[in-house]
Amino acid sequence: MSSSLSAPLSSALTPKKSQVAPMLLLIVGIMASLAAAAYGYIESRRTERVVIAARDIPYASRITVDDLAVIELPLHRPVQVAGITDPQAVIGQYATRQIGMNDLLNPGMLAASPPDEPVYPNGRKLERNMVPAPFALTGVGPVTDRDRLNIGFIASDPSLCDRERADVPLGTILEAPTTLLVMSEGARSYACRWMSGIPILYIEGEIAYLEMTPAQAHALRALQAANVALWAERYGAASDPLQYMDRLDAAQVILPDLTRPMTETLRIEPQVVPGATLPVPGANAPIPGAPAQPSPDAAPDPLP
Repeated sequence: MSSSLSAPLSSALTPKKSQVAPMLLLIVGIMASLAAAAYGYIESRRTERVVIAARDIPYASRITVDDLAVIELPLHRPVQVAGITDPQAVIGQYATRQIGMNDLLNPGMLAASPPDEPVYPNGRKLERNMVPAPFALTGVGPVTDRDRLNIGFIASDPSLCDRERADVPLGTILEAPTTLLVMSEGARSYACRWMSGIPILYIEGEIAYLEMTPAQAHALRALQAANVALWAERYGAASDPLQYMDRLDAAQVILPDLTRPMTETLRIEPQVVPGATLPVPGANAPIPGAPAQPSPDAAPDPLP
């Protein structure tokens, strides 16, 4: 009888664990989540005013209040579209590039004084002491202002593309060549890789404006004035510069040179054998000092 009475008594004396604390924690967590969601929603709806161009603003022009407009953008946005929020920070500044209507203004477009170096519509800047040289892109193919050009020419005067003349000290006065620059009928001609990796400033139609030193541009115009046939090829900005003044006659093209790895063919040296002769295609007269033509059955020259 005593044992049956002791069980209810002991259970009555030992209180059950309270369920209030977990419920309070759950309620607090739900309320905190709701508050965070509400705060995030409110923040996502917040905006701020930023300055844009109300019309086209030419390069180097001074910006006035009539050039500007204000729009609302989300307060939290990528840094690339941060823009300028105060119109007073823009008025009176000078455009460092061509700014189009509705363009978002940023500090890189503005300068406190007029730019002293020319800038092209694509934003490319002509560096100090450099000049733009127009060059026809006929035959080059698709090319952009992020590419570079290798330039060469075709001529019949060997003195135009001579390593000994190319490697003379700076300022050396060379005698003018006595032969004609323009190819005459039946004359032997060659191709010369002249300049490598010339930057393209801007492309307008079929004309590319190349960034050159004054001496390079002067030489280019001299070849154009002499009616020398020019050629060019698209080249990557990160590619290795090729050797200049690399004359290549059609008779010097041999299979081993064309099948070498690229790193070994940045420059194909003339394969001239003293005393050897080679007939010109379409003619019977041999040319002194030219490499001997291999027979069709002969084995290709060994790799160096």
